[in-house]
Amino acid sequence: MAEALIAVRFVHFLAAMGAFGIGAFRVYGLAGESSTRQTAAYGELLRVLHRAMTSCALTALLTALAMVPCVAAEMAGSTAVGLDPQTWRLVLTDTTFGRTWCWHIGFAMVLLVLCLQPPRRVTDGAATLAALLLLASLGWVGHAAVDHAGGIGHVINQMTHLTAAGLWLGGLAPLGLLLRRATAADGMAYGELARAVLPHFSRVGYAAVAMVALTGAVNSILLVGSVAALAETGYGRLLALKILLFLTMVALALINRCQLVPRLRDAAAVPVALWALYRSVVGEQALGLAIVAVVSVLGTWPPAIEAMPMH
Repeated sequence: MAEALIAVRFVHFLAAMGAFGIGAFRVYGLAGESSTRQTAAYGELLRVLHRAMTSCALTALLTALAMVPCVAAEMAGSTAVGLDPQTWRLVLTDTTFGRTWCWHIGFAMVLLVLCLQPPRRVTDGAATLAALLLLASLGWVGHAAVDHAGGIGHVINQMTHLTAAGLWLGGLAPLGLLLRRATAADGMAYGELARAVLPHFSRVGYAAVAMVALTGAVNSILLVGSVAALAETGYGRLLALKILLFLTMVALALINRCQLVPRLRDAAAVPVALWALYRSVVGEQALGLAIVAVVSVLGTWPPAIEAMPMH
């Protein structure tokens, strides 16, 4: 059942980050572009993003529900017991995880209901807020919720970490959709929209990356504790892989911002620059998937600070 828990966690994290990333992208990337708001490309992109966010919301709710039997099986140490609905009830009502997870499931339900409404500015804004609550509430469970000398500060740090990751990793999904359309043979209108959106994404990306790095460093200190634990424990080595993947993503993002985005100012170079950006964003997305996969495993392992012998 451990493999099922990791798989469900992986899909759930992707769905939660995707929902918030798409919702936030519509706010900071598209809401302010009055010059492109009346174009057919703008309207079609909003419809595509609305459908994508709805799919993320549905997936998040289904995987949040699927997490209950997986966690129940882990707690009971038995797959058969974990599949008993009575065990689910006990987990949800008699454990700290369960009571917290009920709120999380509630946020997922609210998000889906809002996403199923016709697209309007009010409901879109409310859906983005619900997606933020869904993603940030993941910080209420897991290692951050266990006292590793961080207390409530660790929970707040983890919530901030998740929010920043959603802005960056989740925002790559709508950016990729836009760039894919912009690189099509008839994608000139989407290309103009991409040129308008990319500076906004870059500015938000800078802040998100910095916050991910800062909060990630705090998490590492609280959960690993020492360089020795980073090297000598399975948790520490897997975390080191996550850090390496993160640094590779940052390097790709810097290439995008410093070399490719400035080339969009030259009309003649726009098609080639958009193709290069699209390929780079696909690479960032692949690295992001790998990071989420690592996180999904780490959440099921005891932190390195617990595995190291006390001196």
